[in-house]
Amino acid sequence: MSGRGRGRNIPVDESSPDSNASIAQLLRLLVEQQGGGNDQSSSSRGPSNDDPQERFRRQKPMEFSGTKDPFIAESWIKSMEVIFEYLQTPDLERSRCAIYMLRDDAMLWWEGAKLTVDVTNCIKISYKNREFI
Repeated sequence: MSGRGRGRNIPVDESSPDSNASIAQLLRLLVEQQGGGNDQSSSSRGPSNDDPQERFRRQKPMEFSGTKDPFIAESWIKSMEVIFEYLQTPDLERSRCAIYMLRDDAMLWWEGAKLTVDVTNCIKISYKNREFI
């Protein structure tokens, strides 16, 4: 069978006890890379009545289930960044859209991590020296 449709999901390496650390590192990288500034309001993008999250979903982004392979994680981050740049997505919406694409172990990790992270301010926080466990 061809690798089309739902086959775009990134697989989870369930044999790894380090998957939570990998997920944490992945989201940390995504937040750091978003911090480069993209504080545009939706009105600066021109006239558009579309919901930013709906515009994002129409791009058919890859889901992320977690992995210990940094190349797979980086590939997911890059694929998300391409969409965000194309749509000129504001930082807060980037976080919401990225969280929407988490599945399985990645979503379980996020459910715990969000208790200690304020999503509305996470773009302004540097996670370079912070570990999520």
